[in-house]
Parts: sequence; C-alpha cells; structure tokens
Amino acid sequence: MWRRAAVLTVCGAMLACAGGKAPEPVVKPEDEVSVERDTALGEIRYGTVQGNCRITWTVHTTELNRAVIRHRSECDWPPAEQVRLLARLLGKVMQSGADRSQFRTLSWGRLYPDGPQDSTMAARLALAAKDSADWDAARGSPRSGDVNGFVRQLANDRLIYPELRALFREFGRDIEIAAVEKVLVLPAGQLPFFEKLQKGGALPGDKVPFDCQVWFAIRGGASAEVPQAGAVQ
Repeated sequence: MWRRAAVLTVCGAMLACAGGKAPEPVVKPEDEVSVERDTALGEIRYGTVQGNCRITWTVHTTELNRAVIRHRSECDWPPAEQVRLLARLLGKVMQSGADRSQFRTLSWGRLYPDGPQDSTMAARLALAAKDSADWDAARGSPRSGDVNGFVRQLANDRLIYPELRALFREFGRDIEIAAVEKVLVLPAGQLPFFEKLQKGGALPGDKVPFDCQVWFAIRGGASAEVPQAGAVQ
C-alpha cells in the first residue's frame, strides 16, 4: 500500500510548544517510500508516487542479481523533476546496511520506454550522435566499432544523465553507464520528439540512436561491478 509516514517532532509529541498545540507533522523525504518484501522472489521493492508519477526500485537478493537494483518508472516528468522522487528512493535504500552493500548496479531499463515517458535523455543521445564525427547519420551506424559500444561511450562522454550524476554525488557516490544493449535507430523525422531534435539542428532524414537498454555502474563505498547485460529485463 502506498502510504505517507509522518514523523512528529519531539516538541509536538510532548505537546510542549507554546499554547500546548502540536505542530504540523514533519514529513521526511525517505518516509514517503513504501517498502515491500517478497521472499519468494528474493526482492525488496521500494516505491514512491507523487501526482501521476510513480517510480519503483527493486533490490534483488538472489545470487544472480545480488548487486542489481532495477528501476521502473511510470512518469513523464523531465529528469530535473523526477530527481526529487529518485532522492527519496536513494535515501531509503542507503539507510539499509544490507541493501547499501549490494548497491553496485542500477538497471535503468529502456531509455525511451512505452507508456508515460520523458524524452529528455533520448533526445540528448540522438543529438549527441548527430553532432559526432564518429556517427554516420546517412547509414544510421557508427563509422567503426559496434553500435552498443559506441552509444555507451557517447552517452558517458556527452553526459546525457547530468541530473542522475548530481543526485548520486550528493550521496557520496558516482554513476556512469556500464553497459548498453538493443540500440534503436530511426530517422529523426519519425520520432515523436522531432521538434526537440530539429531545434538542435537535426534533419528529418538523419538516422540517430534514441533508445536502448541501459545499466549504470555505481561507484563509491564498495567497488562497482560491470553488470551482466541481460541479467535483468
């Protein structure tokens, strides 16, 4: 059940404030997170919701995915607004000693999934490729090497996730894309967010990468591990 837990100040609990009135409850961000444990599946699910935005992080306790936390989002807010909800989840996870020791990989899922979504990172990736001398926009492929490796390097070099990096650094950690799979490429003019790309100089016929499966490595505290791509879908 989604619930908001309130924490009373000592003053309110003792009714010792002026006039004997208890103050308004103080709600901490981490208290706005639900925690569900599924021992059968070996999962702990942390969830938070605000308005029409719902985000869930699943901590895996099974041996195969012990280092992985899986991100799932139903949210069309831009990253700068989503980060408020992500801070709640990260704060809650970091409170738990057991979960904190496991937190080395964040499985983000697709960069531009179906359903409610924000196109910010997808557009950033597409424009980064368009501007790269190493990307052939006519063929829709890198001029050398494989597309997965190219997109991973490009996304890190151009930092298409600055809001996530800033958030993790506030918690004493760092984040970078460690693995990419299933890169999708389409002409810019066929993408729902072409207007954003056009403002960045993209032409309708420019073939650009815009979606892929993403895994982030988390560094700080315990050493980060590169995930096994495909371990969590």
